[in-house]
Amino acid sequence: MKKKLIALLLCLCIAAAMIPAVSAYTNVSGWAKESVDAMSTLGFLPASLSAADMSRNITRGQMCQMAVLVYNEIMGTPGVGPDSTKNFDDTSDPAINYAYEQGIVGGYGDGRFGPNDPLTRQDFFKITYNMMATAFWDPHTVEMRTIDGFDDASSVSNYAVAATKAMVTIGVVQGDGSLLRPKDYTSCEQAITMFLRAYRYMNEWMNAQSEENKKIEIYAQGFSNISTWAIREVKEMDEKGMIPSVLDNCDMSQPITRAQMCSIAVTAYGKITGEPYTAKSTNHFTDTSDPDVNAAFELDIVGGYGNGVFGPSDTLTREQFFRIMANFMKVIGYPRDDTRAATLSTYSDGYKVADWAAPATRLMIYIGAARGDGKNINPQGQTKIEEAIAVFLRCYKYTVAWKEAHPDGEPELDEQAALISDLLAFAKSFEGYPYVYGGNGPNSFDCSGFVLYVYRHFGYSFARGAQEQYMDGMHVDFDDLLPGDLVFFTSYGGNNWTNSSFRNITHVGLYLGDGYFIHASNPTRGVVIDTLWSGYYQSHFWGACRMIKE
Repeated sequence: MKKKLIALLLCLCIAAAMIPAVSAYTNVSGWAKESVDAMSTLGFLPASLSAADMSRNITRGQMCQMAVLVYNEIMGTPGVGPDSTKNFDDTSDPAINYAYEQGIVGGYGDGRFGPNDPLTRQDFFKITYNMMATAFWDPHTVEMRTIDGFDDASSVSNYAVAATKAMVTIGVVQGDGSLLRPKDYTSCEQAITMFLRAYRYMNEWMNAQSEENKKIEIYAQGFSNISTWAIREVKEMDEKGMIPSVLDNCDMSQPITRAQMCSIAVTAYGKITGEPYTAKSTNHFTDTSDPDVNAAFELDIVGGYGNGVFGPSDTLTREQFFRIMANFMKVIGYPRDDTRAATLSTYSDGYKVADWAAPATRLMIYIGAARGDGKNINPQGQTKIEEAIAVFLRCYKYTVAWKEAHPDGEPELDEQAALISDLLAFAKSFEGYPYVYGGNGPNSFDCSGFVLYVYRHFGYSFARGAQEQYMDGMHVDFDDLLPGDLVFFTSYGGNNWTNSSFRNITHVGLYLGDGYFIHASNPTRGVVIDTLWSGYYQSHFWGACRMIKE
């Protein structure tokens, strides 16, 4: 996908046009309330709509302002504004000019835009279609439905036919299914509800396209039969150079062997330490001289069956794999090989885990490396290559994150501080995961879904929405921030000292310390680490709260 990213400076005039106010909209129909509230929470209602009568017709100017807010979110360029060009004779609204310059809207052709004119439904379809296509959406990837089944299809103007077909196809247009009413005006609540559907669709489409691109790229490396859930992690392991040559062109659905697992561990050890390890002897076992097997044995990552036998071609059970992973984490610097914070009794087959494997299995569950369905562990089941690679990557990322926070080893921490330390390492293991509106994990998240997923993994639960999350916690001042606190932002410049209503909150992240926080940013960036000192987040910081209290 080819798309230039806009890199213009924050324009004060567009900010003034689009600043969301405390939501005071009126006359919202019951069917539209959830969508209007959601768009407000997301920060997608400009000032002109935040206090609007939702039953009234939306204007062309208001639609531009809303489209620009969503467009900038999708593009990952919050706060950007237009240049100084005045494109129309009847308006200097910066949002309208910006939307025109990006190809989202057009005028009447005689120098007029008609900012206060009510918006027809077909114009809504066209603006929404343009916004999506001007961002990342490729309409050619979708098989468009015909609109011939609608009784009034022939009344759709030529310029809006393609857009109308697209909106019907992707479910933006719903209703009774027999009428499009293309030249009817669009009420505020109708436009907001349909635009939210378009935004949700864009999230899902972008994530699907990203995953498909990853699949194409990783299959081009010669791998085959990779499950959809494993594509991202297999590709990341490959990009990190931690898939050894013994797995070149492998079928990822096949069980991994004990020797192959040794090769992964030894390769990763070299990447982490910067010093590839070479076995000092190749005679540790009678049934293999594989240098990776012997290296893994010398590093205390694996052991044998006894009597000099290793079984290099034997497949790994899941509990054997968990034990190897716990050993690997310890070798590269994670100090624990068990935890009291996880139990096997909640799993229907937890009692089947062998005593020698129970500590490692508990650890894999605690750090989130072993996910599964939450009901079964299947300890004696075979481990597929793709499963081994995915779980290995999770352990690797968790351990690296933990070590970054503890370069001198594990300090003497109280129970709460140790919990926060593990919680942050767990959160950082999701860096690079996609943003999807409404995503609750474990494969995709939105901002509030991400922080809730991380906390729930450690036994804490609170509200789903960012605004409600702020109210659930203990409020803390900026100067008193501690790692693990939730940090909140608004889509306009200001904080809770300039406007005390928590209803202005539109985004949330998890504070890591030293000015950094991790968050599910937007559809373009996914889960990333940013700094509170950056221009946008510093000026849009709203407040903070603490979920784990002493």
